[in-house]
Amino acid sequence: MSAAAPARADAWPHSQWNDAPASESAAALLSERLGLSRAAARILVARGHADPDSAERFLNPRLSACMLPEKLPGVAKAAEIIGAHVALGHEIVVFGDFDADGMTAATIMRTALMKLCAKASVFIPDRIHEGYGFTEAALSRCLAENPGAKLIVTVDCGISHAPACDKAVAAGVEVIVTDHHEVGLQVPKSASVLVNPCLPGTPDPLRHLCGAGVAFKLAHELLRRYLPPEEGRAAMRPLLVLAAVGTVGDLVPLVGENRIIASCGLSRLNGSSASELVGLRALCDAARLRGTIDSGALAFVLVPRINAAGRVGNPRVALDLLSARDMAGAIPCARQLGHFNDIRREEESAALRTAESTVKEETAAGVPCIVVYNGAWHPGVVGLVASRLSSKTHLPTVVLTNDDEPGLLRGSARCPEIPGLDLTRLLEKCASLLHSFGGHRAAAGLTLERGSLPAFREAFSRVCAEAESGLDMRPESRVEAWISPGEADSRLEADLARIGPFGTLNPQPLLGMRRLTLAASPSRFGRTSVNWRLTFTETPIPGVVFGRADMPFAIGERVDAVFHFSRDNFGAPQFAIRDMRHSRP
Repeated sequence: MSAAAPARADAWPHSQWNDAPASESAAALLSERLGLSRAAARILVARGHADPDSAERFLNPRLSACMLPEKLPGVAKAAEIIGAHVALGHEIVVFGDFDADGMTAATIMRTALMKLCAKASVFIPDRIHEGYGFTEAALSRCLAENPGAKLIVTVDCGISHAPACDKAVAAGVEVIVTDHHEVGLQVPKSASVLVNPCLPGTPDPLRHLCGAGVAFKLAHELLRRYLPPEEGRAAMRPLLVLAAVGTVGDLVPLVGENRIIASCGLSRLNGSSASELVGLRALCDAARLRGTIDSGALAFVLVPRINAAGRVGNPRVALDLLSARDMAGAIPCARQLGHFNDIRREEESAALRTAESTVKEETAAGVPCIVVYNGAWHPGVVGLVASRLSSKTHLPTVVLTNDDEPGLLRGSARCPEIPGLDLTRLLEKCASLLHSFGGHRAAAGLTLERGSLPAFREAFSRVCAEAESGLDMRPESRVEAWISPGEADSRLEADLARIGPFGTLNPQPLLGMRRLTLAASPSRFGRTSVNWRLTFTETPIPGVVFGRADMPFAIGERVDAVFHFSRDNFGAPQFAIRDMRHSRP
């Protein structure tokens, strides 16, 4: 069977509409026991919380429900080693990464060490010249800048850089590796301890921790061991917010302890005093964020500014912001991050326009994947371009540019959320043509010889075609509750907010309504011609559609719509419509 072609860009509906399975009787019981709207109760049942006690715990995440940090493999031993180095007055280097997860993790680790009066500093590799992770090139500069270092603690740098670890140990520097990526074959045996939720023996609630989450657990163990209880608890509070930023920013599943960290961290951010978390407050002010900061504001406003420092600017600016103690130090950093983000947007937009033009004919021909190269693209934006292309075409996508090392190309790969598609497995089948690669099911990085590009493009196309055979490659609209217009009220909105914070594996609920009558013909709004506003006879709440050039619906027609409940820039409720179709007679 051949691979199913993606839906045409102008097709309505353009996604698969599937109802999330849920017991209606269980939803009715949940609604009665917890005082929830019918729709919210059904959503909870569909997400595995049919038991009222389970649902109550989900709706009210508490830090007291977190597991002791020693339950994470390697944490207890790592804390012992760090404590010994602190007692001896040794210099400790936290070796981080240049994205938001890596920089929040590094800030968490350094802050905890400073609370123990340790001599601690942070090192971040150069994205362009040293690449991602604990590489030998980055280590050489790290040791040159920190000649007195006796311990390196890596955070969010991968777990397969054995040569650099061996080199550090040979130089008399002990290494602790903390990470959250999949454990491969090249585990650094010279490291004194590995701290990673992917290791055997990790309890389920801890399995999805990001780099900042892992650092948070290790920091917790350090502070509870070496500080008086009340002092340790006070020291953990700002670290919780940093862990929430890294957790939301790294797109890890918001389940288990990740949900607790994100929810409680956001509550702390929104409820803390003006003297706390000044760096993030300055960043909110610079981004003109007002009111409650939710996971969406973190993911789409704050985190991109932090990431921009590592993509096109200087990651030290982000580190300085995250560790700032007063507004005088934080405000210039926040403004500089805004400037980096503007540059990132320009670079990304230019690269995306070129990439879309390059692959336009290929995607129209129904290819199974996209592989695009341009040596002029900034390495810091290829991942963003890959995400955009994959989201638009719903195909596995590889975007490449020149590496700093002559003759090499480096790039990022992204894969749509299609059951049965795993990016790491696809790349593994092309491993003989790659210089290096690594990542997750939906996102990865890779390098290859320039001369191998044609062969890689052919091989990747072949393995993608095989993997996609028989799959419906359209995105899924998983409707968790069909509601009547009268149910779209403030009670439902409040109940939906309690299901957040939203992210991977806990997405914003998708609702549906049938047989809505268009009260007027859809009208365009905004600076482009691809955004539409719709009004309906049955409800005063309008609908909005973003990014669609076509709108084959007219006044008086009946439509079914699937949507997210949201609010516009002025705080008024609206339906953010994901897909629509003509109602059946």
